[in-house]
Amino acid sequence: MLPIAILLLMIIPLTGLSSTFKELENKLQNTKSIRVVFIQKTQYSWYPKPELSKGVFYATKDGKFRIEYTYPDKVVMVSNGKEIIILNEEDKEAIIDNVENNTSPVIESLFFFSKPLGEVFEPVGELEKSGLRVLILKPKQRDENIKEVYVELDAELEVKKVRVVDSENTQTTLEFIEVRKNFQPSSGLFKIELPPDVKVRRAGSLK
Repeated sequence: MLPIAILLLMIIPLTGLSSTFKELENKLQNTKSIRVVFIQKTQYSWYPKPELSKGVFYATKDGKFRIEYTYPDKVVMVSNGKEIIILNEEDKEAIIDNVENNTSPVIESLFFFSKPLGEVFEPVGELEKSGLRVLILKPKQRDENIKEVYVELDAELEVKKVRVVDSENTQTTLEFIEVRKNFQPSSGLFKIELPPDVKVRRAGSLK
């Protein structure tokens, strides 16, 4: 059930909802690369205190991405679009896996822009909250990890926050602190050099 405060917010007519969704889709499709400094909060339904993480992610439209968590643990996830390396610097462990096992169409469309938003999501509502628009989206296809998504947008339709609710009502919120778009990535951004003392494990079969 939605909180009472959300229920009291004004629902924008469906025509406005469709227009906002399409404008956002076009804006994301025109994003070739992105760098976002973020704060991530995960609120579990069974635990009162949220789990806090901080970091930065980079992504390009061809499916490459790099996520660097700086707090509480230093974890780096790098993908060249085909495989992904997950390095836990403190534990000195790395996992190499197929990228398909570590992402979903929802993530690809909303964060990495490698899939059109309209192919993945159905807009089901729009709210106004403290001068921001909040789009409510549902995946068109069943996703084990995502039940619905709330996207907070400013007047220029820039994403300020994304809140993801899963099937167990765990809520993960990413607040976009600093955003840079359409930059030229360095040649080594989507590569990672593993230190010699890191234990490497391969998950599944790689092509």
